[in-house]
This record gives sequence, C-alpha cells and structure tokens, in this order.
Amino acid sequence: METALNTIDPREALTILGCSKGKARGGDSPAEAGAVWPEALLRARTDVLARSKVDGGGLRPAWRRYNGHFYRNVGGALGEAVENGRTLILSGGYGILRADEPIAYYDRKLRLSDWPPGVLEHAIIDQARRLDAAQVVTFVSASADYAKLIRRVPWGETEISAVLVTIDFHDGGAQIEVPRRLAQAFGAWWHGSPSDYPAGMVTEVLG
Repeated sequence: METALNTIDPREALTILGCSKGKARGGDSPAEAGAVWPEALLRARTDVLARSKVDGGGLRPAWRRYNGHFYRNVGGALGEAVENGRTLILSGGYGILRADEPIAYYDRKLRLSDWPPGVLEHAIIDQARRLDAAQVVTFVSASADYAKLIRRVPWGETEISAVLVTIDFHDGGAQIEVPRRLAQAFGAWWHGSPSDYPAGMVTEVLG
C-alpha cells in the first residue's frame, strides 16, 4: 500500500497512541521522580486526576496498564517500540504519557475540555524536540478527541512533520474492529511490512 508511512523510519519518529477504557488493576512499579514534562501539564494533570476515579492500588507502566482491544492485538511491536524510547500515549487522566511512565488505575475518557488550551499540544511538540524527532506518527480512532487533539497541534509553526493514522470503518462492532485494525496498522509499520496494512487505513499528513 502506498502511504506516507512508507517513508518514515518508526525507530526515528515519535509515535503517539491512544489509551483504552480497559485497564489492568494493581501494580508494583515505583513512582518516577522528575518526569520531564512542562509544569503546566503537571498542574493540569493534578487537577484532572482530582476529578477522576483513581485507584490507589499501585502503579504500572502505562503501556502495561491499558488492556483494551488495541493493546490485546498489537503483539510484540509495542514492547519493541517502548524499549526504543520514542512512544507516547494520550490519556484521559494524565493528558500525555511516556509509554513506560508508571501510572495508577483511573477511569476518565479524554475530553479536551478538561485541559487548558494549548497545554497538551505544546507538551507533544516539546517531547518531539527533546527526542530530536523530525516526524510524529499517531495511531488513534478518528471519532474521539484523540484525533481532534493531534489535528489542532500547530505543526505548521514547527519544523516537525506529522502523520495521523485512523481507520475508516462504519459497520457494526467498530469499538472492537477499529482498535484491532489500528494495532495491525501499527505492527505493519513497525515491522516494515506495508502489505499487512489493514483495510480502511487512512493516513493524513498534517501541517
């Protein structure tokens, strides 16, 4: 399949994924001190989490906390990406996370109205620059606030190019099929196997 993804090295780009409603409980990861995030994001997180359902039963790395359909289907590609150190996860409770960042169990959908204007967008740009990533690739559902957030990042005002990957699927069972296909798309990109891209995959160049 011809797509903008074919010219992007997944190990050099910054990858952004969505979280999931399904989450594993418990955890035994230690809290990290001095997480590299802008103070404005950390303040907003504190406020949003205070208004969310949070379970104090321990911490897990974010990529192991989420166990929705994307995470159940993505296979070993995600672990490899996390080890590569250039993967972020959008989160209703935390805003934006490093994939290996320890987090609590929480229940909150991403609502852009929860977050001060520009805080999440600038945190994404800041993280891309910290990693010296000239390209950002995001895999999320087209219908949720995740895609809306990525589209409103002011990419055109930066030196960073961005690609948004979504799934065009309107039949029954979308809540299962869309994340499953996003997992397939991510795995195919990570492993350099464009023939394995799923039906309905849409790539949108931003900025």
